[in-house]
Amino acid sequence: MEKTSSPENTSLNGTGVKCDTNAETETTQGILVRFLGCGAAGWKPELAIEYPYYRRNSSILVENKFLFDFTQSGFDHLPEGCRPTALFITHSHGDHFNPDAIVQCGVETVYVHSSWAAAARDMLAQAAQASTPPKVIEIEFAQQISVGEIKVTAVPSTHSTSRVTDGILERTAMYLIEKDNSRLLYATDTAGIPGDAARMVGIDWHIQDDSMYENNPFVCKPQPLTALIMEATNGDSDEDFRIFVHSSVQVVERIVKSLKTIGRFTPPVGQKAIITHLGIKYRKWSSEEIEAEISTELSAAYDGLEIRLG
Repeated sequence: MEKTSSPENTSLNGTGVKCDTNAETETTQGILVRFLGCGAAGWKPELAIEYPYYRRNSSILVENKFLFDFTQSGFDHLPEGCRPTALFITHSHGDHFNPDAIVQCGVETVYVHSSWAAAARDMLAQAAQASTPPKVIEIEFAQQISVGEIKVTAVPSTHSTSRVTDGILERTAMYLIEKDNSRLLYATDTAGIPGDAARMVGIDWHIQDDSMYENNPFVCKPQPLTALIMEATNGDSDEDFRIFVHSSVQVVERIVKSLKTIGRFTPPVGQKAIITHLGIKYRKWSSEEIEAEISTELSAAYDGLEIRLG
């Protein structure tokens, strides 16, 4: 596990941090992830003045090429000269999907679940005005998208929005990101991992017999995850009112321990599961302070963290 640290609550723009896409080759081990933000929706820009550990909207940059969710705050930690070509959106809430920022970023292709693709296309076209908006591609759950050497699969989360498009309620997504033997699940926003999602990524212990997944696109053969990034919006409270749509630290801990017990989470030695989408409970806490209070199985993300996950 290769990890580079950046001071928390700082902007990397103008600090000389640059994006060198040529430096990343297909033979490089693991998946390079940069956290452009790790905060939940409760974080507002004005909090940056009052609190030392302000957290931007949750978003990651993968291999310096692909984005997962993006808003205006993502520019602060986007490396100088970086021009991501593709963007995968988990859902339409404003702390994950900002049409103006997406158009400004200049991505060519935006992938969204088919349940709200038409609405996304309209919003991006309006944001682009006279310019050409990014191409919106509709995706379905269990559908694998190949972008260069990276394979991305959308799977369902438990989160919800109030958006209805043509009579269809929006379905929210998590993403399995694969490169060579590395399998990373980016799980935000969600309350745990739904059973159908577990089957689609190969971590459901019920699936043992080949006949259970052969010729079934919604069931993946048993394969362990090698990396996990999961939201912990509810902090250390299992009684939080958002329990149906968000996870607590304890939920993530139980998932990690269970998956390790059944051999479906096998990270490289020393690599921990990472919590993100942190709520304002942690507004006065650094990532080190959070880690001192949580399981040794977990590590806390921070804005600007860059890490290679095996």
